[in-house]
Amino acid sequence: MVLIVEPGTKYTKICSFEKNGKALYFTFKADDLNEKNLQKKISHSFKNAAISAIAFRVLFGADYFSAPTPIDGRFFKKFEKLTDLFPFYIPHAARMLDIFYKNFKNIPLIAFFETSFFTKLAKEESYYAIPYEYHKSNRIKKFGFHGIFHEAASDLFPKNKKIISVVLDKQTTVCSIDKGTPSTISLGYTPLEGIMSRTSCGDLDPGIVFYLIDKAKYSLFKIDEILKNNSGFKGFTGYDLSFEEFAKLYGHASRVNLAFEIYQSQILKYIGEGIAIMGGIDAIIFSGCFLGAIQAFIYNLTKKISFLGINLKELPWGSQKELLKISSPGSGIETWLNYRSIEKTILLSLTY
Repeated sequence: MVLIVEPGTKYTKICSFEKNGKALYFTFKADDLNEKNLQKKISHSFKNAAISAIAFRVLFGADYFSAPTPIDGRFFKKFEKLTDLFPFYIPHAARMLDIFYKNFKNIPLIAFFETSFFTKLAKEESYYAIPYEYHKSNRIKKFGFHGIFHEAASDLFPKNKKIISVVLDKQTTVCSIDKGTPSTISLGYTPLEGIMSRTSCGDLDPGIVFYLIDKAKYSLFKIDEILKNNSGFKGFTGYDLSFEEFAKLYGHASRVNLAFEIYQSQILKYIGEGIAIMGGIDAIIFSGCFLGAIQAFIYNLTKKISFLGINLKELPWGSQKELLKISSPGSGIETWLNYRSIEKTILLSLTY
């Protein structure tokens, strides 16, 4: 049995797969797992099954980690250097990884980083047009996100292809991939950049921040709370709903419809940017946990770029297959839905 572990600041999620492919998930409060009880909790949850390897989904590795990395004594010295860049996450993740390391010394432990894929991003796509000394002293640059999904998506196609990968997750990202190498990524230095989410704003004119400070007399902490937790679908519609609930209202509530139109426009802009940078497109693939909930949205979005040569099958598409081709035979651009979970994606990467 292979365990897939996602260490978080509040909760740690652990997943394994039965022989029939069914996933088993257990979530623990981060503070409830320690050196003394970890093996007991895992043995109880997974019925004493023998563990052959443990893989970890690590959200941030900056440009220190360019590939899946074995966890050993040297790993922690390197990983903890990232604390200044991500102080709310790295100490918690390091603590949890260390607990596993001390409990499972004879089992391979591998860290998969959501940022590794983007260590290959071209320099002109990695840097912001701010004074260069900030890049050197504070390491401000595009680190990207969802690299595990995007890299796995590119691996589904021949290496000479130009791919647009869209991950529809809690944070939506769009990545263009040319010959197996990322060309663009919508999310860069912080989760505020790129495409709006359920609660965050996405791309924003920085002048708005200064306006709110000056006119509304908001503090930086208040603005941070607004942009991260009270914007996006929640802030724009006034509804504090899950993304799945917003999807059910799509087509039935005018403010929700407009929010989805803004969301669609942002995704299309990044798709267009990727196609322009690559100089073409051979395939587009959608992944992420929200695929089943927003098939109608994906259909409408993809129809917007049908002029590129995309011909789609009619809805409903279903979700019986992990990989579902939704473009019609003869379509100039292949279009796919990838229903694999992040845990299954890591498992397959580990297996290969």
